[in-house]
Amino acid sequence: MSTTSAPPIHHSPISFPLHVVFESDWGVSTGAGIAGGVDAVVEKDERGLPIVRGTVLAGVIREQAFVVADVLDRDGAGDSDEPYDDPPTWRGFVTKLFGDAEHPRLVGFTDARLPDDTTAEGAVHEVVSLSIDEDTGTAKQDFLRFFERAAAGELEGEAVLADFDPRGRPLVWKDNQVEAARLVLSLAGLLVRGIGSNRSDGDGVCDILIGDPLRGDSSAGEWTVTAVKKWCHSQLNSWKDTVPTAPKGDGEARAPEIAHAPDSGEKTTGAGRFFTATLDICLLTPVVSYEVPLSNEVRSLDFLRGTVLLPWVHRRLRAVAGDDQLVRDAVVAGDLLVSDATAVIRDDDGDPWQGMPVPLVLSRPKNPPQSGAANDDGTQPASPAEMTATNRLLAGEPEDVHKPLRAGYVFVPDAGSDGSGGVVGGIGAPALVGRQSTAHDPDTGGARSGQLFLVRALPAGLRMRATVTVSERLLDRIGPLLAGAFPHKVEARLGSRRLSGTYGRAQCELSAFTAADPALTEGEPAYTLWFTSDVLVRSPRLGPGGSIEDLLQAFRRAGAPVVPAGEHHAQGASASPPEGAFTAGVRHKRVDSWSAAEHQPRATRTVISAGSVLRVVAADGADSTAVLRRLAELSVTGVGELTAQGYGRFVVNHWMLKKEQIHFKELHQADFLSCMRTEPEERAVESTSGGHEEERA
Repeated sequence: MSTTSAPPIHHSPISFPLHVVFESDWGVSTGAGIAGGVDAVVEKDERGLPIVRGTVLAGVIREQAFVVADVLDRDGAGDSDEPYDDPPTWRGFVTKLFGDAEHPRLVGFTDARLPDDTTAEGAVHEVVSLSIDEDTGTAKQDFLRFFERAAAGELEGEAVLADFDPRGRPLVWKDNQVEAARLVLSLAGLLVRGIGSNRSDGDGVCDILIGDPLRGDSSAGEWTVTAVKKWCHSQLNSWKDTVPTAPKGDGEARAPEIAHAPDSGEKTTGAGRFFTATLDICLLTPVVSYEVPLSNEVRSLDFLRGTVLLPWVHRRLRAVAGDDQLVRDAVVAGDLLVSDATAVIRDDDGDPWQGMPVPLVLSRPKNPPQSGAANDDGTQPASPAEMTATNRLLAGEPEDVHKPLRAGYVFVPDAGSDGSGGVVGGIGAPALVGRQSTAHDPDTGGARSGQLFLVRALPAGLRMRATVTVSERLLDRIGPLLAGAFPHKVEARLGSRRLSGTYGRAQCELSAFTAADPALTEGEPAYTLWFTSDVLVRSPRLGPGGSIEDLLQAFRRAGAPVVPAGEHHAQGASASPPEGAFTAGVRHKRVDSWSAAEHQPRATRTVISAGSVLRVVAADGADSTAVLRRLAELSVTGVGELTAQGYGRFVVNHWMLKKEQIHFKELHQADFLSCMRTEPEERAVESTSGGHEEERA
């Protein structure tokens, strides 16, 4: 390889196959056990097979990569207190490759998994151990211990180089930088001698082989330790007296002048009609949706904010649109909006129902009848547990004690029920999964004291759905490019900790775009607004707002003057609500987020919480039909601030809120995990499916 000629440039994600070959029993323990069974279980994937998480691979390879860097810096540059020396050093390259407090990492690792044809039977076995008394050399009393071990074998994964920086700019990897990264990773992998627990007893002995067998480095077609060593030796000769530099984002971060942007962030009428498509997301690994950490717990929301999805969608469009200015400025110009992604379940007929935040005007008896309780003989009833919720918009103060519903999601069809009074949908929320992790001391190899933490995440197998909204002019521009930007299925990395490999992998599929024409329910004296996402509005002093008056002002500025129904009696109302009925159900909360580009938390925002409900009528002097039409338009694009990121979404006069009593089936975790799949099943689906088709109404 010549390092002096003009190196080629890579724009697509670059990955190296990774093989972990265990020569003895092994196991990455979870830190937990099974009551009445084993005292320590090993990490397993959704198939029940043992697995080495990407976080574990990143830790052991990073540790050895710095050893490699110090050796390559023959003149002792790696011992400098400054991590980035001028001229550059291998230690500086490795530091940027794996990241630090100022620079995000440039390499990630997927989980190392057993092949798809592996069966769970015999993959994990139990081992018995006991503790020896140091004084007598005999076994201690009551110190018998059972723990799980996995059999020797080979696991497969990938090392992936980042293709975008935190600011969304594409990372330009030159050929020599790719080869340098591969060299460091390959050498570091060869230095790793063990993974998992009980290494002092001989468990976890392995070889980590990182490279690309498609390059023909092994004539026999087998990726062995000898082949990796041979390739590394040839590369070391090529890199003599040469040190690589880390890639940088393509282009300068600047705010361009946008001639085609609308005059107001509140109104997006200048963009013309809007078209929507559904973005279906299947979580292949747990995904962390950022919430403020608490103590040593990394928390997660139970939905994905549009803030997470919008940059990913926009990057894919820009990748196929080149330097098109309309596509480049689509977000700030109001031409591209992405909603929050919430969980999806399947009804009895297999149709998808997307979850919407529970309306904050629903309540249920504090001591409801236990319809899902066990029978007298101890068996479970055939029908699932059900609950009845009371809509306080239409009902007065109940006779028995009620408690409000403030959390979870309701899953109902788009069309109304038949009015028979039966179950109309489901209610519940996906349960987050927790994984306990600890940092390790590089000197002793043991757990570092005080570094234990818990990560909560959305579970793998969860199906979610978001809505992508584009203007007519943007759709005219990107229509021919959609097949390239969003083929049948696209893998994405989403959420926090997505570079670890253990979290953030998802499979996404975008449907065809259709015209966004929400149905109008004219003739009603009042309009019920059910907010399906958090709403961010400004106070009169331009600071964080969130009061009902601030929200009404946002509607007025957006061309829909409305007032609360309780303060204004609509003309022609057929009947007044009963005494004690609500005209609104509004709650507020704080929203915090983290800026990966700035490496610091963003300012706290006060928002009106998703699930809030507001009963409004047209203001005096306003045309009711025009107000209703404008509300329908705003329900597509949102109201308030940051609508491109999914804030401010609502539905008008939803059929469910026209029922006084609503019957729900209570959902369980199994109802949400509907997209678990194996690699052979996915390949079979892809081989029988056609390409992406564009459709325009």
